[in-house]
Amino acid sequence: MPIQLLNALVTLAKFSGKGGWTYAPLPTQVTAPNTYFNKMRVSGSIDDLALENLHLMSMGQGRLFLPVNAALRNQLGKQAGDTVRLVLFHAEEDAPLLVSTDDFEECLAGVAGALESYKQLPLSAQHAWVAWVASAPTDQQKVTRAEAVCTRLALCPHNPTHCLPPV
Repeated sequence: MPIQLLNALVTLAKFSGKGGWTYAPLPTQVTAPNTYFNKMRVSGSIDDLALENLHLMSMGQGRLFLPVNAALRNQLGKQAGDTVRLVLFHAEEDAPLLVSTDDFEECLAGVAGALESYKQLPLSAQHAWVAWVASAPTDQQKVTRAEAVCTRLALCPHNPTHCLPPV
């Protein structure tokens, strides 16, 4: 299932200078991925026009924008200064691995004693473990961290307070 990045009204802007691109700036809630040139592949729609396999580009300082070329502007009948409804989704293969508490507990349940130890921890420590796994920069590192937590919690079932997350 695609992950929605944005569903908002956006005002088209234009970079200054001759030949400046027209673009849809994205709000700061949509952050740049940690990839080559911070590019992110998306699909979705702009007003009622479908968008497929486009790239968001970096404006610097973690901000992203969607280039809106002349052909697309002509189809929309819009120019810089006009407002459009922009709905964007991660391209399926680019969607990051999201870690929820439910997913994490399901992972722990697969290792004898791990979930039981986790449930004995203070709620703040439980949240810290989930946050630590989710904060890994790559999907592979998230999986590696989740496996390490399962193993660590399974090894200390009688005193899980010795199994607190890294700070």
